[in-house]
Amino acid sequence: MANVIYEVMAPDGQTILEIEGPEGASPEQVTAAASQLYREQLQQRAATTDVPVLDERGQMVQPPAPAPAPEPTMGERAVGAAEALGTVATGVPAMVGQVGGTLGATAASILRGEFGTPQAAQMIAETAAEQAQRPLYVPRTPAGQQAVQAIGQAAEVIPPFVPMAAELGMAGRLAGAAARQAAAPVEQAARGVATAGREMAADVARGAAEMRQDVQAARQAAEAGRAAGAAETPAAMQRRTVAEQLGFEGEAGLTTGQATRDFNQLKFEKEMAKYEQGQPLRERVENQTQTLLGNFDAMVDRLEPINVEPRELGMGVDKALVNRAEVKRRQIRQAYEKARATGDMEAPVSMDALAQRAADLTRYEGVSPNIRAIRNEARRLGAIIEDENGNILPGTVSINNSEILRQFVNESTDWTSPREALFAKRFTSAIDEATEGAGGEAYKRARRLRRQFADEFENASLTARLLSTKPGSDDRRVAYEDVFDKIIVMSPLEEMNKTRSTLLRSGPEGKRAWQDLKAYGIDYIKNRALSPSQTDSRGNPLISPDKLQRTIQAMDRRGKLESLYGKKQAQTLRDLADIAGVIYTAPPGAINTSNTASALQVALDSVATFGVTGIPAPAVTALREASKYVKDRKTRARINAALQGK
Repeated sequence: MANVIYEVMAPDGQTILEIEGPEGASPEQVTAAASQLYREQLQQRAATTDVPVLDERGQMVQPPAPAPAPEPTMGERAVGAAEALGTVATGVPAMVGQVGGTLGATAASILRGEFGTPQAAQMIAETAAEQAQRPLYVPRTPAGQQAVQAIGQAAEVIPPFVPMAAELGMAGRLAGAAARQAAAPVEQAARGVATAGREMAADVARGAAEMRQDVQAARQAAEAGRAAGAAETPAAMQRRTVAEQLGFEGEAGLTTGQATRDFNQLKFEKEMAKYEQGQPLRERVENQTQTLLGNFDAMVDRLEPINVEPRELGMGVDKALVNRAEVKRRQIRQAYEKARATGDMEAPVSMDALAQRAADLTRYEGVSPNIRAIRNEARRLGAIIEDENGNILPGTVSINNSEILRQFVNESTDWTSPREALFAKRFTSAIDEATEGAGGEAYKRARRLRRQFADEFENASLTARLLSTKPGSDDRRVAYEDVFDKIIVMSPLEEMNKTRSTLLRSGPEGKRAWQDLKAYGIDYIKNRALSPSQTDSRGNPLISPDKLQRTIQAMDRRGKLESLYGKKQAQTLRDLADIAGVIYTAPPGAINTSNTASALQVALDSVATFGVTGIPAPAVTALREASKYVKDRKTRARINAALQGK
């Protein structure tokens, strides 16, 4: 059956979607497909912008969650470990090649008393040439390639004084480059591993022993280089100062790598944190996470919130706004009653401006239902007159009737509708023009109070929306649960500030409601950065520094951060975002995402299983030396120095 294109209205009631589907599909199927496409489009938009994306119900849309990468099976890990050992077995001799082989042959000739003879010279030359031509086995499986690269990365954190550290690292790098080319069959390479291992084990082991003397001299230079690289700059001192002001000190203080952002130092700290000896580094980050969360909680506690759930928060805001609106209405009614009692509202006024405005707006009656209703009420009160030709002429009415007309304009208008509100304001401005300067002081005071009420509750669209109900219904236009989002997250800065002004003038209840909104704003910033499911060993949720930074920057760009919390607290929030980046991130390449520690351990555990195939002794030695290094007391000392900020 051929496919056809269906044009369907999206759930927002504005967008036309084109849906491809089989001819004769039911309306329900087409509608469901359109809803799914519309939802996917909103999710993609949410993933590429910091501005909240709303669906047809006014709810925020979350970006799609990334698909988790599949974990290799146990069988794949075993094959990868075997391939990694095959690469190291052939890669080390290939690298040591002329150097290791020559030194090994030289050592052998000395032991046999042949050094300096033509036979010894020929043996040395042949050995060097043979080693230089050894083939490098390249892993064919992803697990094998990952393991080899991980071993090479592990070797990079091993100092040069560890036997064969440089060779082990070079083997990983050679294999990583060669893996992009066509590889020989696994079976052939495996046979090459066994043959090459048996032939070269003794010579390369002796050569490696002599090479240790050559690399030993680099030890002090390497240590000095690390110390120089970790020296604190003014930027590092500034990070420490800011961190300490926020409570990141002692057992939660910045490590050397975090403070300096030195590439090699951070690489060391991040890699060592994966080993048993790195437990203090992991504990330090957990202490820092607890301190970071504690900063947010302390900011909330200082505001002493009462309503901490979204619905309770919305109800508190609504109660304060409703109470203030009622107080202002009562004041207005009393002022008008006094004006009527003094006779101030009996003075006649000519409605020339109203007649002109009614004539101009007649053509819009079809797009805004309040226009016709207002014109009919104005004619009933005598504010306008229509002749036999349908022309609209001005009438003369008392100030009292002009106020009755004004009240009708307000009651017949949906102030949350931009179109109706626009035309209603044109009518009320015409009434104000007619009554400007008319009446006595009592009337003028009543008009002033009414104008203030309109500015605070009718012309402020956010406040008007919070207090209004849906047309023809008692349902709130803004649900209690959505009040925080509407005021703090989605509204323009100007509208948020108008609502704040109203709440702060609404007595203790209004001030309490605003404090609750601010406190919930801190929790909103924090919760946006927390993982919904992942925790550390203490149960603290993991923090995304990127999400934290984006949330704070989004509020900062719109001016809301300082408007809500003042300059000092706004800077504290910025500093917390910066410190989170310092704690949890590192320069590109410093973090080994291929999990070197576990891959290296798999390789070591596999030695016993695959050793019978003839893996060369130097390969096993290099791997075991790498394992020993992470347990070495010098590593512990360097970890302690990093924790102390040295």
